[in-house]
Amino acid sequence: METVYIDIPEKKWGILLNYNFDMQDWDDMSAVMLSFGMPLRRVQYAIRVLSTYNSGLTISNDDLRMSCVFIGKATSNAQFWDSIAHELKHVGDAIISYYNEPNDGESAAYLQGYLFRRVVEELAEPCY
Repeated sequence: METVYIDIPEKKWGILLNYNFDMQDWDDMSAVMLSFGMPLRRVQYAIRVLSTYNSGLTISNDDLRMSCVFIGKATSNAQFWDSIAHELKHVGDAIISYYNEPNDGESAAYLQGYLFRRVVEELAEPCY
């Protein structure tokens, strides 16, 4: 499994992005999900979902001020980036909600662009 940590200093928030995982990583992934407060039953379901192609999952924890993103195997580079964009929307929503900002305002739009740019900078090579 490849893991990238992205710090969002302006919002005091962190993103733990995980991708290119396989069956050998399920225990580590489960431990991360449990540490974010996800109940065991949901963790088991999440692992089943993430074992399929073109899947993703985001868990956010306000107490930690962190989001954890898992991106499953993709059928193409375009699909990989589609999954990233989808999951980053959930990250942005969590941050916006935490700071009680409007979800349809300019700061939400700028945050979404910023999150995507930061991930692109970290993952400049194809990842599927």
